[in-house]
Amino acid sequence: MFRKILIALIMMSFLNYVGCSSSEVITKKELDEGTAQIDTNEEIYCTTKDSIRYYFPKWSYQIVDDTLYGEGTVQNAGREMPFNGQLAIDEITSFEQTQVDAGATTGLTLTIMAVGVLAVGLVLLAMISDAFNPD
Repeated sequence: MFRKILIALIMMSFLNYVGCSSSEVITKKELDEGTAQIDTNEEIYCTTKDSIRYYFPKWSYQIVDDTLYGEGTVQNAGREMPFNGQLAIDEITSFEQTQVDAGATTGLTLTIMAVGVLAVGLVLLAMISDAFNPD
């Protein structure tokens, strides 16, 4: 019986790896038209016209006029190297940011907890039933 409880808890713990976040890709065209904005308080990935990908952590970059200044890493040909410099916005084809949905994360956490309580309750009921009706 102890193994069943342990397996149920392990299965529930794997659900915690499911997060409510989404990766939003912002193209240069959307940025120019004003239909999308970059949140400078979040990390960002940039891809340039020559397919080089740059990563900037939170608060390590800023956009001034038509240039992105920052300190991060550059990923080129499968290699990752430190980067400290500037990129012209015109050379960037897309930006990518991860957005966290707090409401969905709260709902998911409460659902996981409810399923866990239900699983423990069912195991306890099975144990009580076995105690009163031994075979």
